[in-house]
Formats: sequence, structure tokens, C-alpha cells
Amino acid sequence: MQKRGIYVFFGGVSLVVISFAVAMSLVSSTGFPDSEFALSDMMEGMFDDVSDRVQIEPGETGIFSFDASSGVDSVFWGIQIMDFQAGDSVSISISNIYGDDIGTFESDQPALFETMKIEQADIYSFHVKNTGARPINTMMMFTKNPETSEKFSDPNSPLVKTLVPLAVSGILMMVGIIAIIIGVIIIIIDYRKKSSRFT
Repeated sequence: MQKRGIYVFFGGVSLVVISFAVAMSLVSSTGFPDSEFALSDMMEGMFDDVSDRVQIEPGETGIFSFDASSGVDSVFWGIQIMDFQAGDSVSISISNIYGDDIGTFESDQPALFETMKIEQADIYSFHVKNTGARPINTMMMFTKNPETSEKFSDPNSPLVKTLVPLAVSGILMMVGIIAIIIGVIIIIIDYRKKSSRFT
């Protein structure tokens, strides 16, 4: 019996194991609690301003603010649901100090990141409404002028050191899973070919 399918299968398994080991080593090295972790801890030094963790009840709104009153052309902002579960969701409405509506974003994912152009110096409020069915713990993160910030371009930045390896790990895992599926298909095809010779 040809062993090409077996080789492909175990090659895929190896890639999945390697990618999982890389991801776990990155996560464990940050010392996260067992129940939840903060992206701001994972990418320490990446953000200029990190809010406290705020619990928001279903239907209620938590308010976060960012001071863009001086020297800020744009802001890279993000929100994380610390204890995310399926069905959790938030609606984020942004306004300035005068109450003007800047934009609204919806998310049903553990984290959401966006970049916002600052048209005028101001203090911006982020109204985070819990549109899910249970209380959630949230945190917001802000970085000023991401286009010119060394935090995004420096090869030694937390972004490069943490997210890039995680992205590579994710790609390896996907390739590994595809290889496993292809290996199983090849094994089945070879087995059927071998069985047909004896019928």
C-alpha cells in the first residue's frame, strides 16, 4: 500500500502541533490569568492609553474617553470583551465634547480595532452599549498618530514580537489542517485502489 497519504497526514499533524506550541508559548509567557487576558498585557507598550476594566450590564452603557485636544491627527482605538462568550455583543457610539455623532460601530467578536481621523482637537467619548444578554467586562485601548508611531514600524515593537508570530502560527495551523484532510483523502483513495485489485 502506498504511504504518501500517511506522510501527508502526519506532516499536517506536525504543523498543527508546532503552531499550537508556538501560540501557547506566546500566551503563557505573558502570564495571563486562567479565566481572561488583556490584549494590552499581551502587547505591553503598544498603547498610549489603556482604560480600567469596566463591567457593563445588559442594555447598559459604559463611557470611555480619549483626549485628542493636542497634537493628535488620528487615533488607533480598540475595545476588548475580557470574558467573551458566544452571544456577547456591543455597540460603540463616538461623540465629541459637544455631543456631535462621529460614528457607530457594532461588534460580536472578542475585540474590535479601528483607526479614526481627528478632524478637530477635542475630547472624544466612546459610549459602549452591551447589546448582549449577560454582563460583560470591557476595556478600551488607544494609540495616538499610528501612521507615524514607532510602535507600529519598529521591528522590536510588541506588535511585531507578538502578533506576527501568532499570525504565522495561525497560518501554519490552517495549512496543517488542510494537509490532514488531503492526507485522509489520499489514504482513502489508495485503499480503494488496493481493494479494487482483489475484486
